[in-house]
Amino acid sequence: DWKRVGKVRSQGVASFSLPSVRGVDPNAPGIMEEDTTTDNNKYLFTAFIPGIKGKPARVDLLRYPDRMGRESSTVTTPSSGPGLTSKSLFNAEEVHVKWSPRADAALLLTQTAVDNTGQSYYGSTHLFLLLEKDVKNPTVGSALVVPLPKEATKDGSGTVPIVSADWIPNPSITGVVPFGVISGRMPALASLHHGITGEPTFLLGRAHRNTMDVSPHGRFLVCGGYGNLAGGMDFWDRNKGKMIPRRIMLTTGEEEEDNNTKYVTIKEAADLSITSSSPVVGHQWSPDSRTYLVSTTSPRMNVDNGVQIHRYDGSLVEESALPWDNAKYCPDKLLCAEYVPAPFPLEE
Repeated sequence: DWKRVGKVRSQGVASFSLPSVRGVDPNAPGIMEEDTTTDNNKYLFTAFIPGIKGKPARVDLLRYPDRMGRESSTVTTPSSGPGLTSKSLFNAEEVHVKWSPRADAALLLTQTAVDNTGQSYYGSTHLFLLLEKDVKNPTVGSALVVPLPKEATKDGSGTVPIVSADWIPNPSITGVVPFGVISGRMPALASLHHGITGEPTFLLGRAHRNTMDVSPHGRFLVCGGYGNLAGGMDFWDRNKGKMIPRRIMLTTGEEEEDNNTKYVTIKEAADLSITSSSPVVGHQWSPDSRTYLVSTTSPRMNVDNGVQIHRYDGSLVEESALPWDNAKYCPDKLLCAEYVPAPFPLEE
């Protein structure tokens, strides 16, 4: 049973976004009880107000129940103060909000249908970082423009489109949580950024990539080119700051005994990129971060349906070792392929 029900009155609000994770167990004793000594009973959310009559659009970062905005005060929250921070957005038509694992910060990706600079047929995009606590003044929040690497454009100048942006998972919820960005025109540049300043901290290089998938434990990541791209993949070790060497089995075209099977380890970065044999529709890390699934499914692709499993270093699990037969899914009989959800196995 909920102890409290909050109502928000905000004229012109088009959408709200609330974090799905707070870093605490919502079912733990005392979480929903009135507790003035902790922040467990406070929740962040964003409100998007589209621009009208010459006024720019804006996004407000609010906190229930004490920072709901002056116009949002109700009988249940008479002392509600101003919002934590607000960001004006010129010509923003769509807003996508992605919350950090700790739910104290959010990435704000805005999109417009038309690029007024004329540099892009697909419109323009911008990326902002919303923080619950400003570095210099923790009593208020802050809104920052995420600085993109100058290498994101070939000449180091001009408008930089945002292809993808997301947070790096952090099961322990300690320290600064970084986030990853893919920006620039193809071949796009993938980069990691500081979770408070937004500054780029590491460059993963340029390639035809539009997706960054991070393993549940936050160490391994895959930069992939999926959908309309050719299905290329790069497997990275974030702790070591380099692509993971891949161990592959040598094939001679002849039947060999198991004890005579030979392997070779590929270490050169130029040889570590992988191209899928068919366009990738579905992609997902396993709950234990040891394997990575890619699939071609219908109705997006009505040919060559099937599922492939890669190890964390990118090496492909042989089809003979899989408990299914991809031939049964061809040409268009596979609708979906996903891992069964499971909690990440934290060390005791």
